[in-house]
Amino acid sequence: MMALLDEENHSVNIGSVGSYFIDETGRLTLRDIDSEQLRKRFVPLKREFPQFGLVKGNIWIRVEVAQRLPAGENAALHIKAPRAQVVDVYTPSLLNNQIFAEMGDARPYRNRIIAYPDYVVPLPSSAPPLYTVYIKVNSRLPVNLFIELKTFSELTNDIQKDTYITGFLMGILLLLLVSNVFFFIRTRHPMYLLYSTLLLGIACLHFALHGFVYQLFPTLMGLQERVYNFSALACAALITYFTRFYIDTKETLPRIDKLLLLMILGNAFLAVIYALAPQELNIIFLSISAFSTLLVLLLVALYSVYKRIPYALYYLTARVVLTVGHSIWICTTYGVLSFPFWYEWGLTISIILEALVHFSGIITRHTPTHSHAAKVDDMPRYELLTEIASRIKRQTAIIDHQYSLNEPQADELKQAYKNLSNIAERLSFIQGLQTNSTPHRLNAPTNLQLLIDQAAIDFYTLDQSDAEIDMQYGQTVGWELLSNSYIIKHLFQVIMEELHHHTDQTLNIESDVEINERDGQRILHIRAYPMPSSVTLEKEHYFGPRYLRDLVEALEGDIAISGEGRARALICRIPVNIRQIEASELAKQTQLENLILVIIGHQDSDLIERTSNFLHTRLFALTHIDTVSDLHSLLNQRNAKSRFVILLFEDEKNFGASDLAGFVSALHETDSCLLISNNVNMSQEYASALGFNGFVYSSQIETKLLTDIEQLQREIPGSMLPKIKRYSQST
Repeated sequence: MMALLDEENHSVNIGSVGSYFIDETGRLTLRDIDSEQLRKRFVPLKREFPQFGLVKGNIWIRVEVAQRLPAGENAALHIKAPRAQVVDVYTPSLLNNQIFAEMGDARPYRNRIIAYPDYVVPLPSSAPPLYTVYIKVNSRLPVNLFIELKTFSELTNDIQKDTYITGFLMGILLLLLVSNVFFFIRTRHPMYLLYSTLLLGIACLHFALHGFVYQLFPTLMGLQERVYNFSALACAALITYFTRFYIDTKETLPRIDKLLLLMILGNAFLAVIYALAPQELNIIFLSISAFSTLLVLLLVALYSVYKRIPYALYYLTARVVLTVGHSIWICTTYGVLSFPFWYEWGLTISIILEALVHFSGIITRHTPTHSHAAKVDDMPRYELLTEIASRIKRQTAIIDHQYSLNEPQADELKQAYKNLSNIAERLSFIQGLQTNSTPHRLNAPTNLQLLIDQAAIDFYTLDQSDAEIDMQYGQTVGWELLSNSYIIKHLFQVIMEELHHHTDQTLNIESDVEINERDGQRILHIRAYPMPSSVTLEKEHYFGPRYLRDLVEALEGDIAISGEGRARALICRIPVNIRQIEASELAKQTQLENLILVIIGHQDSDLIERTSNFLHTRLFALTHIDTVSDLHSLLNQRNAKSRFVILLFEDEKNFGASDLAGFVSALHETDSCLLISNNVNMSQEYASALGFNGFVYSSQIETKLLTDIEQLQREIPGSMLPKIKRYSQST
């Protein structure tokens, strides 16, 4: 068979008329190939799109050419093999007009007879009726060839067609690039800048695939292969990075986000290696890396749709388009499938279609329709209702179980009811967060350590798993919150509820106040560790740990998770309106143990709790014992300088008026005892008659208690407190 060019046939595909021979040694010369012995070993191509895959050695293609064109009409050999290292054309049978063209990416660009991305070799117009053309191809990459003999007019038409297709595709990329730059300028979101970079990478990939890079930089041999390798893997890394922003994997899928980061680093590393030393690595590893990246991203897309992440359907559609398109292209590249058009244009078209799908999702973000907005709004609402239902069912199951028993346990029922009340309270907070009207109760100045203690007490009244919490207060006892006390207390309680361990492991919570000396800002620093590995700040878990972030953000603070394993910790930094408390001289005496302040009574007493909290806020050191019998050991261990101030209580759980007789004989003259009561029938005179040094009614704790204690201490000889000189004014 031969390639015949005449008035009727202006173009001939060499694949249908040529033959080939593979020189695996790569050492045979043109003279060896043109010998009678090797001519017989050439095999007919019989394919318009010759595909050889990865070939070790040289591929020789032989074709007999017969030119019978009208006078003045010339022909050329048109070869499309832009990434081949060697493309040589020989016509040994032509004596006067012999062609000897040695081209390819590994050869200087000036060797090309016509400066064009493809290899175009003009054929002599005054040639014998029949002559032989040899084409030698060598490449480290899969070899796929378009080889045609055609007239110059046919060549011009084909070049124009390729130019129009390239211009159309690049025009779409340019529009997408301009749009993403506009969105970045408008929103300052890095996702749009990242995607703009990805679009530039796609353009570089297209130029490398079609041979434009060497045309633009003709002095740099091998640059085209390096640009292709770098662009392919860099685009894989950029698509992965873009995924992190598009479906917000850092918040929605934190574990998958770590996998994506590893993929980004891996592809970026390979991109640099393949760009610096393409000849040292097999191209098949590049293909595997790119395909594996797309496959993993497709699985991520399916999982994100399953988790109902916003815009996941757009992302899944884009992933399916690119994965299918790239799979067909890669199979064609390695000779598994035969789609000439898709080999030439399919990869760029697939990437552009994917970009258009992403762009549709981006447009939807900025111009949401009513139905779409309702769908997005309903998603977190559905997740929230699901979580609420699960938590309520747990408590109602406990209540149902207790009532099914012959003797229900009152404590279990009470705890379940308190948990239901806590759910209702958290719902109130969520409503407040949505409407920017968080609760502002308990805004009176509150000691920070007491607030943390109260949060811990409230947590333990709800805890049904015997959790262990270790509170580390730092210097919080010396600070007093002036605002947001209620929500900060709620925040501490939620941290305990959501991060406590269901094993015997202890959750540590460190709290301290940092002072920025430059601007005077106070920061409440909270660190909770070790965090359970299952806890994340995911959006779909809104009623749980994700709720913590909204609380912190409502306080204009920062929240983050750091570390791994036992070092995994939740860190919150919250600006607070707070003031430092100065200890009074009387409080300093209790801290030095010169004055020992003892509270005697039942711990569940509201009156005792109120008194203790008040004294703690004033930085008094306290000793709390349950019964009078425990007081004797304290009195026996006293040193010579110690003075005792003993507080007894009278309410529905304590009967301090009758307890005094049990230890009054053991008191020294420097000791004193006060009665605090909510009994309206008790009076100062009656308390004095019982032997008390002072009496404070429950409504006077904050106004009278410290005054009475100070007065008693000043009356003691040798007291460290200054005496108050009283003057009588004569009239």
